[in-house]
Order: sequence, then C-alpha cells, then structure tokens
Amino acid sequence: MCGIVGVYRDSGCDTASLTRMRDALLHRGPDDAGLWVSDDRRIGLAQRRLSIIAPGPDGHQPICNEDGTVWLVFNGEIYNYRDLRRKLECLGHSFRSRSDTETILHAYEEWGENCASHLRGMFAFAIWDGNRRRLVLGRDHTGIKPMFYYWDGDTFAFASEIKAFWQLNNVDRDIDRSAVFDFLTYLYVPTPKTAYSRVRKLPPGHWLRFEQGHLIVREYWDVPLIPEQSITEAEAVDVVRQRLYDAVAASTVSDVPIGAFLSGGLDSSTVVSYMSDITTYPVRAFSIGFDVAEHSETEYARRAATAFGTSFRERVVGRESIRTLLPRLRAIYDEPYADGSAMPTLHVCELAREEVKVALSGDGGDEVFAGYGWYGRWLRQQSITSRVRTNWARRAIAMVGDGWPATARGQRLGHFLRGVAAEPLEQYARQMELLTPAEKRAVLHPIWAEEFADYDDYWYLRQYWRTDVDPITRLQYVDIKTYLPDDILTKVDRAAMAVGLEVRPPLLDHLLIETVFRIPAAIRFAGSEKKHLLKHAVAERVPTEIRERRKKGFSSPLMDWIARDAEWVREYLSDGPRIIRPGAGDNLGRYQLGPKYWSLLTLEQWARDEVSL
Repeated sequence: MCGIVGVYRDSGCDTASLTRMRDALLHRGPDDAGLWVSDDRRIGLAQRRLSIIAPGPDGHQPICNEDGTVWLVFNGEIYNYRDLRRKLECLGHSFRSRSDTETILHAYEEWGENCASHLRGMFAFAIWDGNRRRLVLGRDHTGIKPMFYYWDGDTFAFASEIKAFWQLNNVDRDIDRSAVFDFLTYLYVPTPKTAYSRVRKLPPGHWLRFEQGHLIVREYWDVPLIPEQSITEAEAVDVVRQRLYDAVAASTVSDVPIGAFLSGGLDSSTVVSYMSDITTYPVRAFSIGFDVAEHSETEYARRAATAFGTSFRERVVGRESIRTLLPRLRAIYDEPYADGSAMPTLHVCELAREEVKVALSGDGGDEVFAGYGWYGRWLRQQSITSRVRTNWARRAIAMVGDGWPATARGQRLGHFLRGVAAEPLEQYARQMELLTPAEKRAVLHPIWAEEFADYDDYWYLRQYWRTDVDPITRLQYVDIKTYLPDDILTKVDRAAMAVGLEVRPPLLDHLLIETVFRIPAAIRFAGSEKKHLLKHAVAERVPTEIRERRKKGFSSPLMDWIARDAEWVREYLSDGPRIIRPGAGDNLGRYQLGPKYWSLLTLEQWARDEVSL
C-alpha cells in the first residue's frame, strides 16, 4: 500500500519535481521512499511506501527486472501472489524477493497488459517497458485503488492523488466545467472526468498504454451478467458461503497485524465473523458513534463484537465545526466531493490506525448482494408506472407529489410520487441524484447555468444502463460501475490513506462477484428481500438480530451540525461565491436538505482555491 507517481517528458524528467510529487503523498506511505529516472531522463517513477507485505528491503520500489529494461511502481496488495509466483516460476521466471510487487513485474513480462487479469487483490500499477518505449498503467477490477493521469501533449504523468500533479512545473490546471456541473448531480465527479480538464481517472478494470504520444485505454474485466439458470437456492447459498470464506481468507494476507471496521451491520459483521475463524489472534474491531442517537450504531457493534469474541474499541464523536471540517476534507479529496459519511469514515480510520496498519471493511456488500433501499423504491415506482397507462394520469400523480406536506416523511413520499411520471432511467437517477436538474441550474452562477442549458444530466448512469438484463441486475450493475468506485471507494481510500491506514474490502473480491452474479436474480433478491442470498449464506454464523435489523447507512448528523452553524453557512454561501449564486440555499427543495447544503459548501470551499469568474 502506498502512493505512486511518474512522469514522461520528451524534454526531460526533472528529478526535483518528481521528488516533490512523491513527497506530496507522504501520508500514503510514511515508511519508505524510492525514485528512479531513466538514463535518457525522459521517464521517472517514484513511490511512498506503507509496509505491509515484505516490510523490509524486499518491498522497496521502484523495482526492475533482471536486465533493468522493465520498471514498476505499485500501490495495493496482490492476494494471490504466492500462487502466481509458483506459476511464473514454472514458466521459467526467477524471483529475487518474496514481495507481491515483483510478481506483477514478471506477470507483465509473461502476459503484457493482460497481466492485470491474472491478479487478485486491490491494485494500481505503472510499468515502464524500456524496450518498447511504452508506459502501462493498470487499475483493479472494481476501483478500490485510485489511478489518475495527466496529459497535455507534452507531459504525461500519473499519480495516486491529484495533488501530486501540482508539484510539476508548467502543468495546466484549467477547470473542467462539465465535471463540476456533474458533481451537483452525483456528489462526486464521475469517471473518467476530474475537476481538471487535463487530469483523468483510469476506470476500474482497465489498463492504459502510453506509447509515442498516443493513449490507448482498454477494459480487461467486467461483471458477468449471464446467470446459470440451473442452480438451486441451496446450491447458491453453499457456493457463496465457501466463496465468502475464501475472499476473507485471501484478504488477511499480511506481514503485520490486521483489524476490522465493525458497525454492527450485516456486511461488516459477516467479514468479522469469518476473520474470527481464520486469524490466529483475536480480531481487533473498531467502531464510531455520534452524540446524536439516530446516527449512532455502537450498540449493535458491541453486540457483534461480543458474538464474535473480538477485541473492541469505540469512539463517540461529538458535534464538529463545519468551518473546521471543510478545509480538512478539501485537502484530503482534492476535488469536489460531498458524501457526508466521509467524516465518520475519517474518524474510524484514525481510531484503527492507533493500533493497526490494515483494516478489513464491509464495503461492497450493498452493491454485490442488493442491499440498497432504492432498489425496492425503484421497483415500486416501476409497478405504479406500469399500471398507470396514460401520461396525463402519471402527470397528475406527479402533481400530487408536488403538493405533498413538507414533513420529513412527506418530502420522501412527494419525491417518490413525482418520479412516477419519469422514464425508468430517470426514476433511478432521481433516487441517486443530489440536486435535481432544476435545482442545479437555480443555484449555479448564471455563467455556469447557461452553459449547460441542454446538458444530459444523467449521461454517466445512462452509459451503464443495461436493458438486456433483469431489473435488479441492472441496478446492481450501474451501482458497481458508478456509485461504488466514485463515491464509496473514493471516500474510504482517501480517508484511510490520509492517516496511513490500508483498508481492504473482501466483499469486492472479483471472484466472489463473479460467483454471485452467475446466480439468478430470483435467488439473489428472492421475495424482494435485500441481501437475501447473503443473509442465508451467513445464517449459521451471524446472529439473527444483526441479520434482520433494519439497514442503516454509515452517516453523520450533518443536518444537525449545519443547523447549529446556520448563520455561518448562509454567510459563507453569500460572501463572494465563485460558482454558487448568492442566496443559493433559498432555491433548494427541502428533500435531503442537509446533504444539499453540504454539497454547496464543499463546492464553494474548493472553488475559492481554484475558480475565478
């Protein structure tokens, strides 16, 4: 686990700026640092290291092959590196270390760019092939580890975080206005965009080749969407149970102690229950609660810890100052990012880092096992829409939603009814969006709003909207491709690495995903029960009170905190805003008001550093 950077310039790679890039990511790798520049000085690679596997000199990077023609830097962990090493040795490769890093190097020599498809784990890597004058980047199957790249026609650079690029001389920092506009829909900037025109994200499950000034990006893995119809539910439960054990066992590969996040929900409890069987030491579990009871899960976390016999630590977080949080999160995330659960994620990472360098999480369980509440809401909307056959009747229902009482429950019902008149993709998008298209144009500065008058607000969801599969698989697929990497995994990677912690999500093991998606949706989501398959697979190991408890997201009391700082919030959004129209908060509907205000605050905080009108 680490931070990696690299630069290719025909005019020459400057060692001083490469070193600055590397050390801008010190938080990602406080244990070691390395740097290599080619003899012709056109290419340079560097790394900051958090030592997990082979913590001694064996794991030092950059690393090269025997004749020095291929060089590698790597961020992440390869869980199957021992098996892969044996396979490569049988093919004639010789190893000089016991690190997982060297395995990637030899895999590239054997299989080229396709080496990524042989790796099991979480990874982002860069390989310089000197014989071919070729730079290859790769990113893991679901996007657990980040990979950004910069290209302006003269300089090609890559990095684990955007902030590293600003250490280079003469780079273009122009804003991608469409990406900022997208942020207000999704609460993140969607892949492959970033907030900067010249910086892009390598999508999950893809590799990139940079050669002679040309870029090629190719997909090497995708979620399999053709189920095996002959499998029974009992068989499905059994195979998933075995694959869960295997995924957690693979994720415990480490030369340092491992802990776990434990919220008391089904996903983290599943991971910890398997860890308790696999590890030879008591699992160290960590949980965060809040002094606002409705946002705190520590009671269930304690029960789960007792059930699994873990060593358990919790910390209760009190009210935080919005004005303090904004600059801290701005520094961590580099571009607009507005998931309010970033704050509790940062706190639980800080707590875990006091004892361990590695923690397993339950991330991915909702996407892989169909656990989100919006699945059921979307299906209900579809059911109503199919019964209301005329457009005028659908519009009438939507008008009823417009006039629904402004209570908390009324806002949710009104939002639901307004969606009845929409098309299926738009119905899903309305479940996911932060600000509606109308709200976005109402809160933005006129210069920005007018530019995107005819913009497709849902283009990102549309490109993964598969009408050739059943409805539940369709929703799971689009979530795995969009919300999971750009929101959930971005949140965890930046928060964890900000404090030098590695977080591994076993439920995103690509072999587990392939197993689950080969099982028909009628079994995965039987009886419209969220996580039906997972609940039955862990029925004998996770207590009923945890399996059957109502889902609760990992959230913070944002609305409460914003309300307490309401006067400051209004002043902040009115005091010389760069993107937001003065008084923008007055144009927001009340549905999900806290997250909407938070999005404007985070956008304005970023814009004050980056944007001039």
